[in-house]
Amino acid sequence: MSRIENFTPNPRVAYAWIVFATFLWGLSVVISRGVHDVIPPLGMSFWRWSIGLVVLLPLVWRELGEKWPLVKQHAKMLVLMGFLQVGSSTVMLLAVNFTTAVNATIMNAALPVVTIVPAWLITRDRVTLGQSIGIVAALLGIFVMAAQGQWQMLASMDFNLGDIFAFLAVVGWSLYGALLHRLPAELGLATTLFYIILTGSILLAPFYIAETIMFKAVPASMLTIVVVMVLGIFVSVGSILIWNACIRAVGPNRVSIFINLVPIFGIVLAMIFLGESLYFYHLAGGGMVFMGILLVIYSTQRRKRRNKQFDQQMD
Repeated sequence: MSRIENFTPNPRVAYAWIVFATFLWGLSVVISRGVHDVIPPLGMSFWRWSIGLVVLLPLVWRELGEKWPLVKQHAKMLVLMGFLQVGSSTVMLLAVNFTTAVNATIMNAALPVVTIVPAWLITRDRVTLGQSIGIVAALLGIFVMAAQGQWQMLASMDFNLGDIFAFLAVVGWSLYGALLHRLPAELGLATTLFYIILTGSILLAPFYIAETIMFKAVPASMLTIVVVMVLGIFVSVGSILIWNACIRAVGPNRVSIFINLVPIFGIVLAMIFLGESLYFYHLAGGGMVFMGILLVIYSTQRRKRRNKQFDQQMD
């Protein structure tokens, strides 16, 4: 447990781990799309997070009692984090029932830009003109993809339901990222993740039961076992622990840029394994999203340099 909590790879190793984590996120969307007509989305989500709990429990069970007073103190925030993390992942699983894996993964590329909006609302940190232009460009790129490049669809707001769900999932993850720092570091990486998954799974359980009764039960098959094990162990637990450790190693600003690899992995895997196609509106919308991200990064770095120069002058 102490090795996990204190794992801080050197920068070169950290970058390799970050690439692996983004590969897993792109793979998870493709897997979810590939089995969407076999495994119902709420059931898939519930069992993948349940597997995550089972994997984490042997690592954190000694910490649960010791940190319980701290958990009770921050119970409301843990419930909110569980709702945002598990809820957003579930909404993304719903999304791939109505849209392609290519669209869903490209939507993920907007996460660094979309995160700025809730962060600004929470911290009231000033958003520069360059950041504002970047946010608008990224959102327009999302609309272009959601409308499949058809401007009449954009004007009538007649979007694919799956693309709307995918965007809502990205918004939920952005809120999660903006609020996560409010949880105390004393809880630890694994213990915090355990309680986030636990609260989110409890909130999801009634919806999963309703889906089982009214729509479709999760089939008891080898395919189901393999899918929920891969998503539960490698994505729900492994990738998040890797991501958090790498943030500690090289900083959040450098790590967040690597999210742009998610759609690249997702598109390649979707074209290879699902036979999906890449269209011009994907390139146009994705290009606008990446342009927006670059504008945000450039504006942020420029403001940091100005603030640093100002502080040096004051000293």
